[in-house]
Amino acid sequence: MAQLPIRPITNKTRLMGAVALFMPEGTSKYIKVGACESIEVTPNITQVPVYTSEFGDKRQIANVTTEKTGTVSINGASQWTEFLYQVQAMANPKYRTQAAATGKTFEIKKVAVGDVIELPGIRATNVEITDSASSVYVEDEHYTYHAKTGLIEIIKLPEGAATDATGTYDEPAVTEADKLLDLAFMETSGVRGKLRVVGVISTGYGKETEMILNDVEFTPSGAISIGDVNNPNVATITGSMYSTSAAGYGTLRALETL
Repeated sequence: MAQLPIRPITNKTRLMGAVALFMPEGTSKYIKVGACESIEVTPNITQVPVYTSEFGDKRQIANVTTEKTGTVSINGASQWTEFLYQVQAMANPKYRTQAAATGKTFEIKKVAVGDVIELPGIRATNVEITDSASSVYVEDEHYTYHAKTGLIEIIKLPEGAATDATGTYDEPAVTEADKLLDLAFMETSGVRGKLRVVGVISTGYGKETEMILNDVEFTPSGAISIGDVNNPNVATITGSMYSTSAAGYGTLRALETL
């Protein structure tokens, strides 16, 4: 004789990680989102109750669903790919470019130790600084130059230096192939595309599934990390789910028999 009214289900426990892939709107290739702590989908349902007074008091007899929306959150994303930067900036992908040029000039008025100036352009080369007194500024003795940012700092004046200094530099050719991202902050309402989340199970607990959301628009969630040396830099991004005419919001499907 059975000791329990039914046999308990004890073999459906799940511990599943996830791989997230994103296909930007207007493209046909997925890009990898990378490591994150968790991915969550939250349905938002609005229901209007229906009542009757036929029992002699007010009783609810149904709920009518009037709105179905949803959001998806990628929490603790730690791989700072172009995709993550684009979402954080709410910008379209764009890269810095410039044509090669030589013999460009700049001027430092009333030059003094501690002055910091910025060269226009990208990664200038052959930087030289002189003045009307024929003083020659030597890099790392009289000034430092940081090519990535174009910043020059005066750290010492040459003996007998004039009041003002002048400089020359060259600009190398920079193309989109150099992949120097240049994002216009908050120029769009978000980054839109298709999200595919593939479940990964390595512990033996559960069966793998995947979710495909056909149209998602990602935006930053909360503060944007610009710099933090106390913790690994992570970001949480949230996507609004949009229903499509061909396939609705998306699909949740099993990758193996449950």
